[in-house]
Amino acid sequence: MDTLHDILWNSTLEVLNFRLKLLKSQPKSAKKADCIDAIKQCYTGRGLEDIWWSLGELERLAMVEACHALDYQLDLLRFEAKYGDAPLFYNVSEKDRYDSYRYLNKVEFATRLNLLLFTRGRDHHAVPSDLAERLRDFVPEPVDAVINTLLEPKGEEGLIVRLTENDSLADLTAMLHLAEQGNFKVSEKTGMPSAVGSNKMIECLTGGDFYPPEVAFAPKEWSHEQEIGFIKPVAWALLLQNARLISSNGTKSKLSPAGIKALRQAPHETIRDVWGKWLGNSTYDEFNRVSDIKGQSAKKHMTAKPPRREAVVSALGDCPVGEWIDVDALSNYMVATGHEFQITHDPWKLYLCEAKYGNLGYDGYGGWNILQFRYLLVLLFEYAATLGLIDIAYVHPADARNDFRDQWGADDMKWLSRYDGLRAFRITNLGAYCLGLNDDFKPSRPVFLLKLLVFPILSIEVVSGQPTPADRLLLETWATPVSDLSWQLDRERAINAVERGRSARDFATFLGNSGDSPLPQSVEDFLRSCESDGTALRRQGDAHLFNCRDSKTADQLATRKELLNLCFRIGPSGLVVPTAHETKFCKVVRDLGLGIV
Repeated sequence: MDTLHDILWNSTLEVLNFRLKLLKSQPKSAKKADCIDAIKQCYTGRGLEDIWWSLGELERLAMVEACHALDYQLDLLRFEAKYGDAPLFYNVSEKDRYDSYRYLNKVEFATRLNLLLFTRGRDHHAVPSDLAERLRDFVPEPVDAVINTLLEPKGEEGLIVRLTENDSLADLTAMLHLAEQGNFKVSEKTGMPSAVGSNKMIECLTGGDFYPPEVAFAPKEWSHEQEIGFIKPVAWALLLQNARLISSNGTKSKLSPAGIKALRQAPHETIRDVWGKWLGNSTYDEFNRVSDIKGQSAKKHMTAKPPRREAVVSALGDCPVGEWIDVDALSNYMVATGHEFQITHDPWKLYLCEAKYGNLGYDGYGGWNILQFRYLLVLLFEYAATLGLIDIAYVHPADARNDFRDQWGADDMKWLSRYDGLRAFRITNLGAYCLGLNDDFKPSRPVFLLKLLVFPILSIEVVSGQPTPADRLLLETWATPVSDLSWQLDRERAINAVERGRSARDFATFLGNSGDSPLPQSVEDFLRSCESDGTALRRQGDAHLFNCRDSKTADQLATRKELLNLCFRIGPSGLVVPTAHETKFCKVVRDLGLGIV
């Protein structure tokens, strides 16, 4: 920033006269040099301090921030985010506040803040460097921005509070069991779950989706009306695919070897792994779920995803665990402290409804509240809450936020994103563990254990508690349901489970931990037998069957030294060749002068 003298010398006489009137100072003459001397005289001695004390409280806070900034500039966006309001340079109506540039240099509207913060253009406000150095002698340093917490979410009609930690621990296991059974149906191309697959997931989710079906898929009066749709099923589908716990083929998915391993691991450890892999993924963009903002598919303008998540996670790391925080307070804290990120390199590529008139590149159209804040809502609501990292308080998104109403194309929209209803969140103990705030995980709430009774006749009954969807899926992997609270161990199901890589010993441990007495010997023998018989044969890979013209040719090839380890004799004239050896086998055969049809 230039010195006061440099700024005044480069100003027009109109601007100098404006400052003279504001200072109520009279120059010796109308010459520029005399005007500058008269202005500078007002800042000598105690003059500068008198001007400082003549400011209002918010104006003095603005000077605190500006004169202690490295460039002596006032960042209005950060200031408003930190203090909840912006200082006025001109006393104009609320309607004209953001167009105050047209009141520039009009003394009748000007505030005394103009005496210390000099304006260049619409949004550039800075303190002259020599004045800033003197101001620092008596102007206190700015205090750090803080995140204000709440005893509980602010009450309002329709507010829903979801405690997610225990649900997510059960839901993870349920989703893995669902994939194991082949009922986790997602698109191989997009990764999104089908409607049938989503409904199947909801049946297995503790507490269902965040909005019940009658709300998420409310009847439409007009075809263009918005629909909330699925939230949790989408999150679980993308999270588990990204973590490579499931693999897809067409619309069918199955548990991967890593997924089978995850079933044997403590759920909170798997959730931490899933969250960590999601933070680093470059395939899925959460902002795609803000589907009413168009133009996202245009090439090379959306920013990289990991840095966005890194900014949010860094801000979450400053949040106290177990205390409710207004989501707007977190957003303001991020702006105030520089936890910022970009959604696009070119906001002119994004728009509402129509690319020309609804373009987000226009001044005031694609700000933090429209782009970055909506991304923050998606990441918190759909992914962090689904994984149980945060408890959430929310309402229906319709008319929950009106900050997008002035944008062209928003007339018929009830919300900008299906996550607009998110009001507040609270980091759970699971969230603290996954965010690296705590080294160990201790459940926020006690887990009510299921009590089972296992009979020698291979039947299982619930004694107390209610089985979660994950419990039911696990029991139905090994046993046939007899009633809502009883099952009969089934050999065919058990063998199929072992074939898929499940451990009968792990299931025996589950039964043992759920009961008050040791398992009956008949049950132990049944599971041990299934474990053994389920692995009686092991698939060694694919092979090709060759039929020779006669047994003599088969003998010739099977006994030849070069082919001893490449093929196996089968029947009078057959040879079996593993796929891995086919090329080498065929070459030796042709070198012998024999052809293969």
